[in-house]
Amino acid sequence: MPQRGVFVAVGEGGRRISSRDGRQWENDTRWAVGAADADEALHDIAFGLRRFIAVGGGAAKGRIVSTRDGKTWRELPAPRGCVETIVFGGGRFIAGHGGELLWSEDGEKFVAGAKLEWPGTARALRAAWGDGEGGHRCVIVGDLDPGGGPPRESWRASTPDGTRFTSQDRGTRPTRDVAYGAGHWVVVGPGGLIESSIDGQNWQPRTAEPGEDFQRVVWTGTRFLVSGGKVAWSSPDGVTWAKAAAAIPCRLAWARERALGIGFSAGGNIHISTDLAAWPRLPFPPGAPLTAVAFGEP
Repeated sequence: MPQRGVFVAVGEGGRRISSRDGRQWENDTRWAVGAADADEALHDIAFGLRRFIAVGGGAAKGRIVSTRDGKTWRELPAPRGCVETIVFGGGRFIAGHGGELLWSEDGEKFVAGAKLEWPGTARALRAAWGDGEGGHRCVIVGDLDPGGGPPRESWRASTPDGTRFTSQDRGTRPTRDVAYGAGHWVVVGPGGLIESSIDGQNWQPRTAEPGEDFQRVVWTGTRFLVSGGKVAWSSPDGVTWAKAAAAIPCRLAWARERALGIGFSAGGNIHISTDLAAWPRLPFPPGAPLTAVAFGEP
């Protein structure tokens, strides 16, 4: 377990909670009682520059909020429309605002960067920062509604600093999550999708089972761990994969080997694990669903 620092989790209705150990949670704050108002939702959170920044919102209003301790929050200027995902790397925050990049070097003001010039409506889903063979970069996965009736397309893009794209590919296999570790980015999705990349641009399919419906992937410090399938899948390097005997009964959110794993399920439930195999649910009051968590030492 980390000895210092704090976990901060966010979710629907603007829900925000914090914990010193991942087991006892407090400071349960929210903008809305339920999860119906999309403009109040928070979708992702990252830690850097001695602060946590969470992002979210809906079609009418974007949300960017900041805290140093998980208790006191400040709302920062945000663009119109949902800010879906955020990471910290290379000394700055990088966020996905639909098909547009946002970046900040001080955690106070976010500046618009490059934008995907594709017809239709782009949505960022998840992002991961890493240092692969192509250098430091953030890989973002998302989907695109071209309008006029065709189904959504998936896309993947990468940026070194939030100001420009180094790659942008549409029509990729449907992807739900991305993580970085062991020199590889890994993406997962429905149909047993697992692909890895050493540069965040060129992807290689890995062996899985077509019937799996992967939802989340995290790097634990020693291996990738995937939830959402009929059983859990793991890999020490993003290349060779093995399945476990049982499924993970929650969406993975954060994990460190031989320390702690945190996951979320419907009803605002929090699951923790000390061995990343058993995932008991904490006796925590029900509430709006939680979507993401970050750990940091302010």
